[in-house]
Amino acid sequence: MATLSAAHFVDSDISGGTSAAVSAWTSTSPNTQARAVAYPQDRTHLNTETVQILEDGVVSDTQVVSGGVVTTTGTVNHIGLGFTSTLKPSKLDIEGMGMTITKKITMAIISFYNTLGGKYGLTTSSMYDIPFSTTLFTGIKEMPFRGQYEREGDIIIQQTQPLPMLTRGLYLNLGAYDA
Repeated sequence: MATLSAAHFVDSDISGGTSAAVSAWTSTSPNTQARAVAYPQDRTHLNTETVQILEDGVVSDTQVVSGGVVTTTGTVNHIGLGFTSTLKPSKLDIEGMGMTITKKITMAIISFYNTLGGKYGLTTSSMYDIPFSTTLFTGIKEMPFRGQYEREGDIIIQQTQPLPMLTRGLYLNLGAYDA
């Protein structure tokens, strides 16, 4: 994926512009293949579903598909069912002490590749936006944490928009003590 307009992070999508036909091969049995041709504006397979929309690399408001139609103005549209991608690493285990050590994450150092958008936090109810510009980002973000000392020491990184997020690495600065 070289450009944001080429991003494709929705489920059950027929991608394309507003008028050109999109072809796909489907298999109806092990010995038979049929070629299905659909137009990008025809999304009858998503009727009554709420879909996420990425128009020319910009997230648009969600819409409900009615009669196979979704209204867009973009020339490259990706329209489909949204999903949430969640990264939640294993529990922190410091020197084999596991849950007996009380710890506080003070900063997460996250390495991203071709990423735009996302949130981070200690729980899904207390998430903070990861600051990005309007172009795909490759590099490191240092994200501060405002949590307390606790035994759990969880971190969550999430993407809920139809935008790309690839996390290459996660490093944590933390304080710890044996209570």
